[in-house]
Amino acid sequence: MAADWEEIRRLAADFQRAQFADTVQRLSERNCIEIISKLVQEKKLDVVHTLDGKEYITPAQISREIRDELYVHGGRINIVDLQQILNVDWVHVENRASDIAKSDKGVQLVLGQLIDDTYLDRLAEEVNDKLQEAGLISIAELCKNYDLPGDFLSEELSKRLGKLIQGEMDQYNRGVIFTPAFVARHKARIRGLFSAITRPTPVSSMIGAFGFQEHLLYSVLEELVDAGRLKGSVVGGRQDKAVYIPDIYSKTQNTWVDSFLQQNGYLEFDALVRLGIPDPSSYIKKRFKSNKLLFLRAACVGQALVDQVEASVEEAVNSSTWTDLQPILPSCLSTEDVGMLISQAMRNTNVQSTARVLGGTVVVSEKFISNCLSVFDEAMQQKAQKEVKNNPVFLISEEDLKQASVLTESSAPSKKEKREAERRKKATEGSGSVKAGGGGNAREIRIRKTKKKGRKDEDSDEETGPSQQNRSKQTAAPFMTEEEIIAVLEERVSDCPEEILSELAEHLVRPLSKAYQEVLRTVFMSSTSSPSGANKKQSMKDLQEEITNLYNNIRLFEKGTKFFSDETQVHIAKHVLKTLCTDVTNILVNFLAADLMMSVENPSTISNEVRVKILGKLSEETKGPLMKLHNCLNGKTIEDFLTNIETCAEVCGFMLKKGDKKKERQALFVHRQALTEQLKETEDPALVLHLTSVLLFQASTHCMLHAPGRCVPQIIGTLTGKIPTEQQQLLSAYQSLVVKQLVSQSQSRKQEEAEGDKAEEQDEEARSLRTQLMDLTPQVKDLVLSQKKTPGTED
Repeated sequence: MAADWEEIRRLAADFQRAQFADTVQRLSERNCIEIISKLVQEKKLDVVHTLDGKEYITPAQISREIRDELYVHGGRINIVDLQQILNVDWVHVENRASDIAKSDKGVQLVLGQLIDDTYLDRLAEEVNDKLQEAGLISIAELCKNYDLPGDFLSEELSKRLGKLIQGEMDQYNRGVIFTPAFVARHKARIRGLFSAITRPTPVSSMIGAFGFQEHLLYSVLEELVDAGRLKGSVVGGRQDKAVYIPDIYSKTQNTWVDSFLQQNGYLEFDALVRLGIPDPSSYIKKRFKSNKLLFLRAACVGQALVDQVEASVEEAVNSSTWTDLQPILPSCLSTEDVGMLISQAMRNTNVQSTARVLGGTVVVSEKFISNCLSVFDEAMQQKAQKEVKNNPVFLISEEDLKQASVLTESSAPSKKEKREAERRKKATEGSGSVKAGGGGNAREIRIRKTKKKGRKDEDSDEETGPSQQNRSKQTAAPFMTEEEIIAVLEERVSDCPEEILSELAEHLVRPLSKAYQEVLRTVFMSSTSSPSGANKKQSMKDLQEEITNLYNNIRLFEKGTKFFSDETQVHIAKHVLKTLCTDVTNILVNFLAADLMMSVENPSTISNEVRVKILGKLSEETKGPLMKLHNCLNGKTIEDFLTNIETCAEVCGFMLKKGDKKKERQALFVHRQALTEQLKETEDPALVLHLTSVLLFQASTHCMLHAPGRCVPQIIGTLTGKIPTEQQQLLSAYQSLVVKQLVSQSQSRKQEEAEGDKAEEQDEEARSLRTQLMDLTPQVKDLVLSQKKTPGTED
């Protein structure tokens, strides 16, 4: 015993020595951290340090603590809350939570929350309590209350239906759960309500009025109707337009529809809609499966009415007459429906090619239309003969040109070859013509015409070509208007109402116009197939001489414009272009028109529209230069015209030769003589002033001038310093009197209804002006007529 105590005291002493003895090897906290980090880096140790860095924890421990926290929180906890509780980085918490959800079927990760089956069972029990209390509960409401997704809730609650939840889910609407008692209660209400309905009622109105569940209502209603418990039907399916129609109403409705169709032979869709049938077309097809009905846009018609229309159409075709189907057609049919019905009747009787519809309801036989067309044959021939004589230019078509070219090529050498031969001949002869004054008469006529319309020319000088070219697009020669056709048909066609005649005339306008064009072409071709010598233009030599003279005169007139300002030059150039230049252009166009059988006796009668029409028929190589020449007539300079006239003359086979000094002097002399003769004959003060100023200008400048009346003041202005002062003063005084007279005449026309005293004063003033002008006119004429002929201007 003493030995044992001795042993105990010895051990206690050893233990005490061990406690107070110094440690030989001791690791610091820093060394421990480095060692653990090295082990973790070499993947020999799997630990995670806490956010404060004071502790290390293993993944297994994290998982255990997560499960513990999930249990403590009743089976549902947010990962964010777990991270704060465990004091570990959120990534490690999320990874371990995901591993737990994958490994444990009883735990799920939903929207960042861990949920186990115990929580879901408890939730199902709560839902069941609410369901039993309310009879109906929606998934949407549960989502809001429990903050869980709808699909997840629907799936989990569906698993527990019949177990923890005593209810069922609507098969058409998975978002609603109801109890059998709720369904039975609703079914009883629906059965009683719809049994009392006696007229068509929209199902949607029942839902709003009595608070039925929409999908449940449709399901129960279909079940009751199929079982025969409710005597009626639902039209429109499961839509807002669905209507419940009780059988008692349907029987009355069907009776009315059958009776109306039997009596009238048609059914109007609008009438069925007013009767309470929402889809008339489907209703009729279902109701009259065995009947042969023709469905139109807004109605359907029975076979009896179709047969009646077919009989009327067939009778009109066989008798070559017409028939108006309006009396036998229902008045409620629209124009489109009437057209569909008549088209179907014509297809059934196979008369589409032998009849046509006019005015929507009138069926006319093609033979009847042909007979009506033949009524106009005689009048068509007479009108064509008259039209060919009066205005042949606009009657030519491309086909006529082709036929004419064939006839020409087969009967005689080509015009082009003749022109080339004539051109070579002219080139060898040298100068063109010795009749230098050939254009003098035309000039004389033009001046007289210009002065008589002096004031009108002032306005027309500013006209532009495009407005005239727009009128050149001529339409085909018309035959008769609708009113004229109706008048002829009234005389020749009997027993035809005015409305049908109007429709028939409207239909005949185009065929008659087309036939008339053919008759015109035939008459024209027959009248021009063998042209006589009287219709031919003068010879190439005469044309060459006439064109050359006009060309040289235009050059001389252009030279005279250089003495004026730019603005006055434009006015004079426009006047020359509208007169002499237009004459030359018409001569060339008329020469080419002879090849197309479109020439006229007098080229000066060719208007702007006729010229464009003829140019449109020419070949491209000829039409191009001549179209440029035609466009120059609407320009402002003579130089462009002279440049283009040379090209056009060469295309037409003519050669323009510029006149020498001798011919220019001869042209000046002839022009002076023509103007002088005209001055001797006239007594019109305005024309006397115009001719005198032009002749004085020519005498002083040795240049010809062709100017409009509006340029007389400018002409007199250029004479300043070139004629004696007395003559200048006389011309100015005479000009003032002429202007006053023209103004007085204009005012008197405007004030014809003025008072007597005022009219007398104006008459007295006019007489005074006439007296002064009559006194001065001989003196003004003598300014030119008394001049001695100088060799420089008349040799």
